Amino acid sequence: MRKLLTHIKNFARNTNGTVAIEVVVILPILLWAIAAMAIFFDVFRTKSTAEKAAFTISDLLSRETNAITPTFVTNTRVLFDDIVGLTTPADGEVEMSDDSSMRISVIKWDEDTLAYELQWSEVRGAAFLGYEEADMTDLADSLPTMADQDTVILVETHFTYSPNLNVGLGDRDIETFVFTRPRYAPQLVFDSTS
Repeated sequence: MRKLLTHIKNFARNTNGTVAIEVVVILPILLWAIAAMAIFFDVFRTKSTAEKAAFTISDLLSRETNAITPTFVTNTRVLFDDIVGLTTPADGEVEMSDDSSMRISVIKWDEDTLAYELQWSEVRGAAFLGYEEADMTDLADSLPTMADQDTVILVETHFTYSPNLNVGLGDRDIETFVFTRPRYAPQLVFDSTS
């Protein structure tokens, strides 16, 4: 019995192989942490790029003095997809992604009724529906304070980010909500006949 206790004590004091066991335990956790940090960084980078793309499109629309056509709205979504990296060029042409959506709306403030009025709203993609006048009440808290008869261009985008590596993050919806005042004209006009 005494010999058995001696062997157990010697085994407990023996430190041979502890580094190998620590590596087996820690290495998978370390590799997962490195991969997770890369994916988390990519999510934030993609979100930042989407915000910058939405601001670019909003600024582009705010400088427009001519009427906006359906083709112009479609091309702004193609531009958004290209900036964010959702498109792949096919034979020199950039095709619109099925994964993204964009809603462009022009909203005016009326001081007499103390309400926002929808001028027009155009949608490209499946994630949004066009705004209607009744939606302005729900949207009022998200819009800026404006002067009487002033207008604002609202650009909203949506797409789903899918990480290349599964580290437990899963798909994430990335949405933007950007508004800008028209710069060179009192409002941005939509011409559906062109």
